[in-house]
Formats: sequence, structure tokens, C-alpha cells
Amino acid sequence: MSKTTDSSLFMFSPFARYAAGFYQQLLRSTGSYEAFCNRLILLGEHAHALRQFDKVNEIGLLLSNAPIKRYQAIGYYFLAVAANSVGNGDQDEAQKLFELAVDTAPDTYKVKSILSLGAVAGNKGDIDSAFHFYQGAFKSEGLGLSGLQAMRGIAVLKAAEGYHKSAIVDLEKTLPIFKFTPRNFYLDYLNSYAVELAEVGRLQEAESVSSLVIASPLARYYPEWQETLSDVRSKRKRRSTVTISRAAIETEYEAEALKPVTNVPQFLIEESVPEPRAQTVINFMSSNVHRRVPLSELGSVVNLSASHFSRIFKSETGVSPGEYLIRLRMEKARHLLATSFLSIKEIMAQVSYGNRKDFVGHFKRYFDLTPSEYRKRHRRPVTF
Repeated sequence: MSKTTDSSLFMFSPFARYAAGFYQQLLRSTGSYEAFCNRLILLGEHAHALRQFDKVNEIGLLLSNAPIKRYQAIGYYFLAVAANSVGNGDQDEAQKLFELAVDTAPDTYKVKSILSLGAVAGNKGDIDSAFHFYQGAFKSEGLGLSGLQAMRGIAVLKAAEGYHKSAIVDLEKTLPIFKFTPRNFYLDYLNSYAVELAEVGRLQEAESVSSLVIASPLARYYPEWQETLSDVRSKRKRRSTVTISRAAIETEYEAEALKPVTNVPQFLIEESVPEPRAQTVINFMSSNVHRRVPLSELGSVVNLSASHFSRIFKSETGVSPGEYLIRLRMEKARHLLATSFLSIKEIMAQVSYGNRKDFVGHFKRYFDLTPSEYRKRHRRPVTF
């Protein structure tokens, strides 16, 4: 890349005078605007997961001023996320930017923007509009990541209307599936589950689930998770005060703290919690199940060698990166078999399989059925 091209991008960015050195170095390490913008997107997603909204805003500014329209649209999405953050709270500005992204962004970020518009509408108390946006996101994604988040959003709307038991039923239906999503989404989902358990008086279960959430190293970036646990414990203490003396309460809590957790559903118990680098790669894998991704590329996402990254990933997740990617592809294939009219050959292409024998073998290993058998048994229309 020429020095002229290397420097020209920063003429577009009003943030350049603060970040030019870092981004000039980043751009020099890539071969094109596309590669540079793709790298920015990964950094933006990582910053979003860690609630680093200043970085999200900075990356949004750079992308929105890039000379490629699809990256501009993704930049609008990141700017909207930053505008809608707790620190800024400019929901009107966020709504305008999300709407702009819906009109111009690639499919993945279009659906993310629709989902976010649902959240903005819900925060404004416009339940009908929020439901409409969540329904649209689900119809576009099905049981994909944004579709699952839309289902969570609908459960939250039900809770806001006072239907807490119905919200719990909805959340419990999808919790096992959410276990395969990026860890910050999964833990946020568990936090919503804990809130609803507390609302219907299932306080011990709520505390157990909330304690699992707080055990994550990601918890420091999500203060609302800690607030949930504090609220649950406060409710338990108030309930106990009605019939038990203070000394008895303290004895009860001390004894309970020593007991193993036995009332948490088995599917909520985690073997390990990935650190941020593993989480970043899981996000990347989820977005790239449609193509072959070599181990070296996964390592480069977090600036590690393939061998070093592989060791870290397996120690954090319990499986190799390759096996985790196969798991994600099989989940995607299962969803498509159950909800789409795509042929098995087309589904193989969607999850980056060129060899039918390998595809059938992997699918049967996970689900004890061939793809054709699974489709016959589980075929269902996409309804909401």
C-alpha cells in the first residue's frame, strides 16, 4: 500500500488527531481498506463486549468516514451503540443512527440494528414498536444470535407488562441454546433469568444463578449484574426478617454459604469461562461459520501465534478451536434443517462443508441422526 493511501484514510476522520499514530500502524499491517475496516469491526465488537464505549465511538467515527459504503453503515451502527450507552444516553440520536444502519448496512448489522431499535423503543416505553422490531429480528435470524436476543427482548417486554411467569417460561426454553452463544450474551441472558426468578419469589434460585454470572471475569464490565445479585440478596433478607430474628438470619446465611449449589439447572453449570481473547475469537467464529477459517487466522484475530492461541483457547473452553467451530457449524446446520427449505447441499455450503461424508459424520456425532433424518423428525415452520 502506498504512503498516500496509507495516510488518506485519516483525512476523513475527525478523531484522527487523537488516534492517528495507532491507526496508521494498524493500517500498515493490513493490505487494503477492506482488511483494515474488517480489523476495526473486530476491535469494535470486542470493545462493545467490554463496554468500552469511548473506543466503540472512535471506531464508529473511523468506519463511518471510510470510502466504502457498507463500512460506513457499520460505522453508523457503532456510533449508535455508543450514543445509546449508559454514559451518553442519547436515545434519540441512537435511534436515528440505527435507522440509518438498517437502510444501508449488510445483513448482519441490519438485523443487529433492528434488534437495537427494539431495545430503544422498549426503553422509551413504546412496547408495540419494541415488539415489532424484535419480531422482525427473529424472522430474519431464526435461532441465530440476533434471533435469540430478540426472543430475550420479547421476554423482557412481557416482564415489563407484569407477565413474569410467562417471561420465565420463554427464557427457560432458550437457555440451553444460548449456552452456545458468545459468553457476554449468555451471561447477560442468565442475568435476565435471575431478575425474573426474583420477581416471582424464587429467590434462592435467583441468587444461585446470579452468583454464577458474577463469577465471570466479565462481570466487572457489567455493573447491572452485580446490582441484580445485591437486589436478590436484599429481597431474601427482607423476606427472612418477617419470621426470623437477625441472629437466626445470620446463622442461616452462614450455613447456606457453605452448602454446594444444588438447585441450579444442570445446563447452567459451566466448565469454564473464557477470557476476553477467547471470547473475541468465539465472536469471530460465530460470524464466519460459512467459510473455512485456518487456525493461523483465528490466532491473528487476537495477535497470538496459532499454537499459543490454541493452548489458551482449549484451556478456557475445554475443546480445541477446530472442535468449537464444528460445534457452531452443526448448530447452524441443525437450525437450517428445521426451519428452511434449503437442500442439504445448500446447507453444507452455508456452513463451509464441501464433503458430504464429513458433514453427515459430524452431524450424526452431535445429534445421533443424519441430516435427512433430523429434518424429517424436527421440520417446523418459522413462526412467532
